Amino acid sequence: MKTSYLRKLLPLALTILLTLPRMIYGVESLGTGNASLLGGDITDPEDDIVDSGSWDGGGGEEAMKPQKSNWLKMKATPVAPPHQSHAYHSWQGQPPVAIFLNHPEQRKWYLGYKDGGQGGPTDTAPYSLAVQFKDSYLLTHFTLTTSPDSPERDPVKWAIQGSNTGNDNDWTDIYRNDGKDRATSNLPEARAATQLFTCFDSRNMGMTVSTADAQKINKKLAGKKIAKADFKKPMKSYTWFRIVVYACVNPNSMTYADFNHPPGFAVGQLELFGNRSGSGGGAAGSPAAAGAAAFTHVEQIRPAAYSPEFIISYWCGPPKSETTLERYKEIADCGFNVAYPAIDHLWQPGSKEADEHIKKYLDMCQQAGLKGFVWDGNIPKGEGWPKPTPSDIPQIERTLDGLIAKYASHPAFMGYVLGDEMGIAQHARLGVVTQYLLKKDPKHLPYYNMLPLYAFANREGEYQAMVQDYIDTVKPGLVSWDHYRQMFEGGDENTYWKNLQMMRDLCGKAKIPFNQIIVSLKHMGYRECSEVDLRWQVFTSLAYGSRGIQYFTYWDVKELAWANAPALMTIDGKRDAKWEYAKKINHRIANLGKVLVKLTSTGVYAVEQLKPGLVGLSDTAPIKSAEGGPLLLGCFEDALKRQFVMVVNRSFQQKVTAKLTLAPKLITTVEISQETGAPMTSTPTNGQPVEVVLEPGEGRLFALLEYIKK
Repeated sequence: MKTSYLRKLLPLALTILLTLPRMIYGVESLGTGNASLLGGDITDPEDDIVDSGSWDGGGGEEAMKPQKSNWLKMKATPVAPPHQSHAYHSWQGQPPVAIFLNHPEQRKWYLGYKDGGQGGPTDTAPYSLAVQFKDSYLLTHFTLTTSPDSPERDPVKWAIQGSNTGNDNDWTDIYRNDGKDRATSNLPEARAATQLFTCFDSRNMGMTVSTADAQKINKKLAGKKIAKADFKKPMKSYTWFRIVVYACVNPNSMTYADFNHPPGFAVGQLELFGNRSGSGGGAAGSPAAAGAAAFTHVEQIRPAAYSPEFIISYWCGPPKSETTLERYKEIADCGFNVAYPAIDHLWQPGSKEADEHIKKYLDMCQQAGLKGFVWDGNIPKGEGWPKPTPSDIPQIERTLDGLIAKYASHPAFMGYVLGDEMGIAQHARLGVVTQYLLKKDPKHLPYYNMLPLYAFANREGEYQAMVQDYIDTVKPGLVSWDHYRQMFEGGDENTYWKNLQMMRDLCGKAKIPFNQIIVSLKHMGYRECSEVDLRWQVFTSLAYGSRGIQYFTYWDVKELAWANAPALMTIDGKRDAKWEYAKKINHRIANLGKVLVKLTSTGVYAVEQLKPGLVGLSDTAPIKSAEGGPLLLGCFEDALKRQFVMVVNRSFQQKVTAKLTLAPKLITTVEISQETGAPMTSTPTNGQPVEVVLEPGEGRLFALLEYIKK
């Protein structure tokens, strides 16, 4: 999960972390020398580029371009003849293009500060090398290799950027390191040493890159795990990429004490890896570029009903070693009705061992009375879910037929996990896969989880376009997304209500159910959740019409948890206090869910302390006035047009007594029991306000009737 893992310390600092792609974590080392390179990057996919060996001549740019290179154009700064006339030239035979020649033991891009280097790189006049491709790519990872000598020339303040024009004023940071010295450069002092930078960790690597790339990375890591991403997953694809350097270890200078070792800049190799998004660039993207309309032979259908309709689930299930009947009975006892894949199985490639684990997992679910979502590494995602061509469709369908044959007949099978938090460019393939699965196996749910609004830096128009494109293109059976910022230390509800309202509106219009993933793990600045915190998240989501809840996370996530903070389960596999909180909440909402799945949301209103995204009561609401505290009123109706309201206390601290004045024609209230799901004793209003006592974060559901049916 997600791009959603960020924050720390002060709210302002947290906002910066969430809106800028500057997440600097521990970088993985792949070794030293030519053999440390991953190979097959987008500049040289076949690893056959020709190193002419003659880079100090006066030939023209096109004449000196390496044979079998995979780029259209390359440009470097500074250009300072006779020292460096273009990207393929260097008066010392060490041109910018050297960083794509796959020989960091022998090759480097070197620029002396005095000879052609204009005194050294600065923020306003950096050194850069830009490369243009025919197709656009979503960058997923890259490697940077230090030069074969002179460690003082390594960059300390540098970035990898993308553009779709290549113009000087049109570059976006994908990764940025604002180092000040060797210790903060994210590059080692070792020579020809290759460092790996990724937008994924080992748990979600298989969902982000191709199987071939994942295998190459794992081979180089030799058993090490990528604990955290180094940069935020890009939301745009680009045709241009560049490395830009603003400062190096040695300070800028036009003088030097040793003629043989002047101050300067040098890098050995840069490898760029990404998922192709098609010709041209753009936001990951425009609906026209990403849609699946070209595949007119793929029938766009609405899903059949799946079961259970009201999903209570989680992310990060017990690891494979804990796939036991005892563990899955424990999950059921906590009130969950749908299990999720093991934390160390999710996103892993397909294998015989993986198939055996899935079979055991589903068998455990069946015996415990659960349904289970399945991740199968053979899902036809291509290299990061690229838009398929018509010729790709037959193989996609054959692969999906094989998956259906494996799982559809198992009584505990809930559906297929497809992915998590990708961009709009992936919708085309997601649509083809989703619609084929729904057509051939309509009782099982293809499941995918979307990004939250704050991942778009609160750019509501761009986010809404992405959600709408997902609904229009993929036509999912369920829309799922996660949102965690409401559980910042100190709280941050600025995007929470907007996100809920947008999902309610768009999904309601399309008649597609949705559910929300809430946070239950203290990490990246999200606080340790109390029972009130969990209850608040659950009931506010249900008031907007959510058809279920998922918790992030159930099992401990070592790479995320701060100071070994527990999830619902602790680091040693024991029940945390939050497990007990979730159990109480889950059993209550399971009973309400029997009613909620039959209702349609008609409006959501708030009173007192309106936050961004909340709206006050309207004339069309069945509630004419409300007072007593910061309330949320989720209004619904059933097939017979009978009115319902879920009343929620939005306070985290104060118990409130809500006083609701109903529309004149509504004369009776009937609470839906959270113990049984059945109507409780009816209470005539006698024209007086209805009083509802609510603990902090609590919600209660009422039918509002014009008469009592005997």
